[in-house]
Amino acid sequence: MFRVPSSTPPSTPDSRRPSRFAPSTTPAGPPPDHSVIPSSTPAGPPPAANSLFGNSRPNFQQPPSRFNFQTSTYGSSPPKSGLFVGTGLGSIRASTSGRPGSRRGRTSSSGFRVPSSPPRATQEEDDDEDAEGSEEDDEDEGMEEDGEGDDEEIDEESNEEEIVAAQRAPRVQNRLSQSVVSRTSATDSVSGPTVVRVGAKQSQYDLMSLAKGLSPSFDHANLHEPDEVILGTEQLMERLSDSYNNDAPDKRASVVGDIAHELLALWQASSREPARGGLSSSRPGAATALSNATRLTSLLLNIHHPNPKASAKALAASTLALTRRGIDTFTPIPKVLLDWLNTYRNLDSEIDVVLKETAGYSRHRFFWDTVRASASRGQFLKTMELLKGSNFEVAETAYDDTGSSGYTGAQLDYARRAALHAFNILDECPAVRSDDWDVKGHDWSIFRRRVREALSELEDLAEGDSKNRHSVSQPLQASHFGISQSQAMFQLSTRSRKAECKVPWSVYQNLSRLYQLLLGNEEEILAISADWVDATLGLTIWWDGDEEEGVPQGSLAASRRSIARSQRIRTVDVIPVKAYTQRLAAAFAAALGGEDEFTINTTDRVEVGLACIIDDNVEGALQILRGSSLVVAAAVAEVATAAGWFTRADGILNQFDRSDLMVLSFTEQQRSGVSQDDLLSAYSKLLTTRHRLTSQDGTTTREGWELAIKVLGRMEETDLANERIEGILNQLDLQSGDRVDKIIQLCHNLGLSKQALGIALKYADHLRANTQNYGDTLLYYARAHAGTKIQEVLRVLVAHCLVKSLAYPPPAELDDSLNSLITSPKQTLTKLSSLDSEAAQLLSNGLSGYATIRKFYDLRDEEVLLKTEKPAHRPMARKRAAANALTVIISSAASSIQGGLYDPEVETVVQVDVLLPLLGEALVFVNQPKRTLTLRHLYSLLAAIEDLSTAPSMIQAQCEEVLNATLGSSDSSLGKSTSNITTTSSQYSLIGSMDLSSIQGLSTESSAVLVKGGSTLDDAKRGWDWRKGFPRGAKGDDVIRVLRLGIAREIGRAFAEGEVTPA
Repeated sequence: MFRVPSSTPPSTPDSRRPSRFAPSTTPAGPPPDHSVIPSSTPAGPPPAANSLFGNSRPNFQQPPSRFNFQTSTYGSSPPKSGLFVGTGLGSIRASTSGRPGSRRGRTSSSGFRVPSSPPRATQEEDDDEDAEGSEEDDEDEGMEEDGEGDDEEIDEESNEEEIVAAQRAPRVQNRLSQSVVSRTSATDSVSGPTVVRVGAKQSQYDLMSLAKGLSPSFDHANLHEPDEVILGTEQLMERLSDSYNNDAPDKRASVVGDIAHELLALWQASSREPARGGLSSSRPGAATALSNATRLTSLLLNIHHPNPKASAKALAASTLALTRRGIDTFTPIPKVLLDWLNTYRNLDSEIDVVLKETAGYSRHRFFWDTVRASASRGQFLKTMELLKGSNFEVAETAYDDTGSSGYTGAQLDYARRAALHAFNILDECPAVRSDDWDVKGHDWSIFRRRVREALSELEDLAEGDSKNRHSVSQPLQASHFGISQSQAMFQLSTRSRKAECKVPWSVYQNLSRLYQLLLGNEEEILAISADWVDATLGLTIWWDGDEEEGVPQGSLAASRRSIARSQRIRTVDVIPVKAYTQRLAAAFAAALGGEDEFTINTTDRVEVGLACIIDDNVEGALQILRGSSLVVAAAVAEVATAAGWFTRADGILNQFDRSDLMVLSFTEQQRSGVSQDDLLSAYSKLLTTRHRLTSQDGTTTREGWELAIKVLGRMEETDLANERIEGILNQLDLQSGDRVDKIIQLCHNLGLSKQALGIALKYADHLRANTQNYGDTLLYYARAHAGTKIQEVLRVLVAHCLVKSLAYPPPAELDDSLNSLITSPKQTLTKLSSLDSEAAQLLSNGLSGYATIRKFYDLRDEEVLLKTEKPAHRPMARKRAAANALTVIISSAASSIQGGLYDPEVETVVQVDVLLPLLGEALVFVNQPKRTLTLRHLYSLLAAIEDLSTAPSMIQAQCEEVLNATLGSSDSSLGKSTSNITTTSSQYSLIGSMDLSSIQGLSTESSAVLVKGGSTLDDAKRGWDWRKGFPRGAKGDDVIRVLRLGIAREIGRAFAEGEVTPA
């Protein structure tokens, strides 16, 4: 590299245009002003650069400079290190992730994520440089522009008179001495060749296969997340499900966005991994699985659901909601990507190392790397801080340019002025002025124009009108006529340009690269990128939103594009999320397909996951996520499905469920990839292994199966979900009514009525077979809508009452549920109705018969059962109430055989089988000193007797069997078994095929089958016992004969007393 022998560059009179920043050195004084030279254009001379845009510059309401920057302080040492305390490690190591050690001017010794300053060159290397093929020439070729503007920034240290005298020299009119770039307006110059091709997709890697290979099978998955993470995630997913099923589309979109950010906050609070810049997840001290999942999810969800700005929290955050009307209310995607980079791949420690230089930041060998790196990460305040405290008197790059330690004299002055101008340009950036990161927007478009002007002004300051400035090999085109002509090649060695450059060459080159970065120069972005992640995100962050391929400057197509640019509506302005996801994929393809040879570490799960997200391969990203956290993967799949940005790789098959595929003769094995239902099913399976989950504050407790059923209830394929839910429910141990109530209520809430009925039936069967808890048995049969089962239990209870001739179970043995059904049926049934109205109706219809029979026995035995308490009824009133209850039951039992014909369609509260024992209970009310039965009661009894006498023989036979069991149970030395009750086969049977032993838990061959604990009936206390008046083996005719005689006498007494019509 050529080195200037002195601090002052050589000055040959009239060799080049004098800089407008320096006084004239010609003996005759300054040359005439440029304005005196007649214009060669018909419209006159072009406007000055500082008025090129008129009033079109954005009004950023410029506040005072954040650093109170003054030229007089530029040359001073930077602030003391105590004011800029950083967390830098003090070491910069090589980045080995995804790129070769040395290319595009990078040095393998630098661990910085951007290339370091050019190394010092030897004299031999300088002599061997070829002007056309030198790397510096290649870089300069894309940066040179012709700046037409006058001075905008003048160093305050310059003498005002000298500034006035330093007028611009006339331009060289030889058009062959100007490049295409120099003849193009600064506002139309491009920021470099286009690397990213619109709509391009990478084809080097099969990301889906890589993701599958790096993810374990569902059988080997585990649930390692803390309880509070699982409970919090499920709470948010339930909100999402409720909104999806009940809310309007606009409201749903808002809820999806809110839940996406609440999920991220929950997971990030639980992971709290250190924000270091490494990429690999396999390095020592790597983040936990949840942290890795959170790192990927934060990028994926924030891209598709940008966070609303503080003033627009109530607006929707879904992809479809980001219409032109509401775009400005959401965080721009470039800001989202920068935040992610600065969170998970930050450069703070490296930047802080440079900021610790007390003599001057430029003394550090990575100063310019740090300037570009901070700018590329959007940390413009740090970039400005670095420029402010650069102090080029100690600049390390001076060794490369002059061979001395620091710049002096004119070079120092020019370096300061160039850096000052860059500082002021950055201070005009919309991101600095108003935190505006809409890089594709209008304000940024105007800012880029200012950067182009600044680049042109920098070139003018550094190289002036030197013809060597444009001596690059370029064919000139008469594009208006489609003619291409080869022109003479003007070449100059790099060392000659360095010698002529007023601004120190390293400062000039690095500031030019900084400007190119701000312009979104794609080659420059690739040059400073450490790996494919930096390259891809950088190409997306600094994208100006245009989707057209580059066309030659100065051509008619370029002119037309410039005109049409302000007239068209771009995709990125209407649906930015879609446009940026496409840009990410195209940038990814460019990063992998360029000369930088970026590669992906295909063995690292996090890196492959990032590649899937950037390539818009959501299914591949979910494959990677489930390997780290099935909780996170399932939640992201639900959010993506609700928002509409998750589609499976199955293509059209994604639109069909299992039943549809069966109709189309497709088998499930033909489907590939992972779906939301796959993740939810696997997640629910793991939840069942958790016995109980408790929140950190202990206020919330859930059982694993409970959460598993809720998860399955959100599956799209309902048949598969119901099958899995039934499997979970069948494995549950139904130990208590509270747990069963929870299960039933959960099933009803999820719309799983069939499963709720099945659980209720299963628990009721358990109670019936193993306990004497008749009340709960009836309630759960009712909740199972098992009307037949309810009738079976009630028949058993009625049979117990009649055979034992007392209320069964006795009051002391009543369970709470049956007691409430008997003593306060209205309140109990109302409470049941609030849970299940159909269950309350079924139980109410069947319960009345048993309740009435029990009431009869309670009234009959009231006096003998109450030892110390006073009876509620007087003796005669008690008998009349009992007689009234008994005749009602007798009438109901006989209603199905009216006229001697059996009608099975007639609904009765008790079966006809028990008619003879009921008639026997009525014997106590006849032939009494004081008449109890009214004429209506007597007629009802007489009608029942007549109907039974003419009933079919099978009914009469069954009634005889029940009567025999009743009479036999009154003898303490029973010889006849009551098993006949359970073995008689008849469609009119009281018990039917039901085995009484299943309730008592005792053999029906024992005389104590209907007596708890095996005790005989003689121990019970009764108000009266009609069975004592009949011998063993008495028949039904005997009971009816006695009753007929008693009824006849009672009717006679009624007539005699003047009661001739039923009351």
